[in-house]
Amino acid sequence: MSSAQADSLLSTDRWRHTLPAGLLRLGGESLRYLVVSAIALACDVAVYAGLVGGGIRAATAGAGGYAIGLMVHYVLSARWVFPDAQRTRRTAPTLVKFVATGFVGLATTAAIIDALTRNHVAGAFSAKAAAVVTAYLIVFLLRRTYVFAAGTRSYDPAAEISSPAMRLSGQS
Repeated sequence: MSSAQADSLLSTDRWRHTLPAGLLRLGGESLRYLVVSAIALACDVAVYAGLVGGGIRAATAGAGGYAIGLMVHYVLSARWVFPDAQRTRRTAPTLVKFVATGFVGLATTAAIIDALTRNHVAGAFSAKAAAVVTAYLIVFLLRRTYVFAAGTRSYDPAAEISSPAMRLSGQS
């Protein structure tokens, strides 16, 4: 799914006229972030399952899977979720902040999995599911407000108004 396709899901007339532009932008970003997160999660869970199947402790496997997912997520987020068309964002500081927020997610993931499995509250995969939901919400908010803050990414309201969906509906 391309960025334009993801944005077009939010570009229907009923939403465009009732929601402020900032909320529409958040919707497009969050939809793209969800897609990127699903891809990174697939990588994360594949590594996690392999490690757990190989006899590695669930918390350690969770950290390893999360680290791989983190790398996949950065590349896709920087290029597609929070694009920088003017190339004003500096890569090194952005990567450092991204990794720092990733460590917050990593710590959250490992702590939740450890607490739930060590205390026999949940199995390895149920604990992973609880950790994914919690880490997702925390990390998305941190990345949107700190790593890829509005001042460091490009957003053109005119492009939003002249999106492919708006042109098809005869508005622009």
